Amino acid sequence: MPYPRKFKKLLEIELKDVESPDYIWLTYAVCALEKQSCGWGGWIIEAAFKKSKEQHATSTGDKLLNVVEQVCPQCGKQLFNTAASIKYEPSKDQTEPLVEGVDYEVLPMEYED
Repeated sequence: MPYPRKFKKLLEIELKDVESPDYIWLTYAVCALEKQSCGWGGWIIEAAFKKSKEQHATSTGDKLLNVVEQVCPQCGKQLFNTAASIKYEPSKDQTEPLVEGVDYEVLPMEYED
């Protein structure tokens, strides 16, 4: 399937090309704020932070990175963030989870105008 050529730089982003978080907060959110809400529940990234020498206007003083808007993936309504939250920090071992001896098919990126 060819992709739009105008998005080539976006589609070929690698970890070195973006500002990665030093830690993230995951929160269990539910879709239950309106009578028409669907009742979905699941983990979302509530916040992603990058440590820096500068002081930022956040609860931690660290730089807040962009995360997806917190809307229900099923019905699009606003989510309610419960008190179930947990902080995660990236592992020093960032080895890709490929299994030795298994053939993986990697298709070249194709673009169209």
